[in-house]
Amino acid sequence: MIRIKEVIIMKKKLISLGAGVLLGVVGEKVLKSNLVKNVAVTTVSEGMKAKEGIDKTIEKVKENAEDVVAEAKIKKAEDERAKREAEEAKETAEDLAEAADDLSCVACDVAEAAE
Repeated sequence: MIRIKEVIIMKKKLISLGAGVLLGVVGEKVLKSNLVKNVAVTTVSEGMKAKEGIDKTIEKVKENAEDVVAEAKIKKAEDERAKREAEEAKETAEDLAEAADDLSCVACDVAEAAE
């Protein structure tokens, strides 16, 4: 009984080996045919064209992104400068208001002294 199983397994292995050899021979003939070669060359060529198109698109996207970043940096610098100028103007206005108060107090003192 064990012997029969071994023979069946051996036959399956031999059939698989034969099928593999046959497939290899047929595959070699197919790959060497001009039709398959032409199809492969055309496919690779079209793939290369597609890759070039994608590369160009990616390059344009990079350039646009760099432009956006550059413009954002300029806008940020302008915003910071405007904020700084507004703060300086506010400080100047506060200093002027304080100086005006001081002058009005001096004027009051002069007026009191004149009475």
